[in-house]
Amino acid sequence: MIERRSDCLLMIAARAPHAGATKTRLGRAIGMERAANLYSAFLRDLADRLTPDADERDPEYDLAWTHSPPDIDFRAELRGATGDAPTHVHYVPQIDDEDWSARQSALLQWGSNRGYARTILIASDSPQIERDVVLRAFEALIESDVVIGRVLDGGYYLIGQRGFREIVQGVEMSSASAADGVIDHARELGLRVAEAPETFDVDVEDDLERLREHLADGDGRVAPATWRALQDLGLISVGSDRGVRARDEDQLRTSLR
Repeated sequence: MIERRSDCLLMIAARAPHAGATKTRLGRAIGMERAANLYSAFLRDLADRLTPDADERDPEYDLAWTHSPPDIDFRAELRGATGDAPTHVHYVPQIDDEDWSARQSALLQWGSNRGYARTILIASDSPQIERDVVLRAFEALIESDVVIGRVLDGGYYLIGQRGFREIVQGVEMSSASAADGVIDHARELGLRVAEAPETFDVDVEDDLERLREHLADGDGRVAPATWRALQDLGLISVGSDRGVRARDEDQLRTSLR
């Protein structure tokens, strides 16, 4: 177990990027191999953006990769996906439970039990998550007990707590009211809840267009590995790219009038 260097812990929930083992709903539309390769790029972008410096004596947070299934060598999987598997981060198996709410609860409690004052868990389905969003979520936990970041379908990509209280167990994770359910549980316990900026996740084919447009606005700089993967896997058509550029040119012409 690594030495704790911060009072804050960021956990990233991930799966091994194997065809048929991750992004299966997306894979049914674009092919399991392409979906797994795209997810590998998600991991690369998140690792590049969110891994703290190994030499930093007082980092803003420690990092833990938490994986399911629990019996895989996730360090090896991460090395294969990103080219690196740093030794200064935690690798935490998720409990062997089909219930995602139970696994989340166990992870948040793990952070608290290891002495972290503030623990945040994010999903790995949103490669566009910025480091600043994470830092502001930790800041929110100075005054609030819970922080949550919604996705457009009613779920959430980020959940964090100061200390630990049971707020996710029993919430229906596949429903459009998952975020509301967690917030209701927290407020029933008298906890103060803050919200991080809303974003989107990538689970089904329709989400790819939103991802393409979001990344195209910055020429892929937000998530460069994902942008390259979309191109290499044939998930950005010439027409789609031209459409984005045409929209931007129209906006520019309008602003100059």
